[in-house]
Amino acid sequence: MGIFSGAKIAVLLLLLSVAGGGYLYVKNLQEDVGRLTKNNVLLETAVNSKDQEINRLNEEIVQVREANSRVTEESRKLNGEVDVLRNKLSEHDLGYLAENKPGLVQRIINKDIENSLKAGIEELTSESIVESK
Repeated sequence: MGIFSGAKIAVLLLLLSVAGGGYLYVKNLQEDVGRLTKNNVLLETAVNSKDQEINRLNEEIVQVREANSRVTEESRKLNGEVDVLRNKLSEHDLGYLAENKPGLVQRIINKDIENSLKAGIEELTSESIVESK
């Protein structure tokens, strides 16, 4: 019976070592699950913040496109006004007037530029005030 009792002890030790190894393995798996759960929460938070950032950037893109279309429209309008002024000036001999009455031409041009700048500034500031409200 000596051989069989030694075999029984060996089998018992083998079973105990397998059970102990299994216990340690499961304990490590539980720690890994806890760590992965925390990481998953952090990743979800990061994804949500990035989604919010993407939505904010998309809204800003829409605003920039709207501003760009307003600027383009204003540019077309101003270019039309420039064409009207060119046609009007081409009807008059501006060189003759400038040569004979330079003060008059300078005063007219300066006054028109000043009025245009005031109107442009008033329009821009009124749009800024409306947009900020």
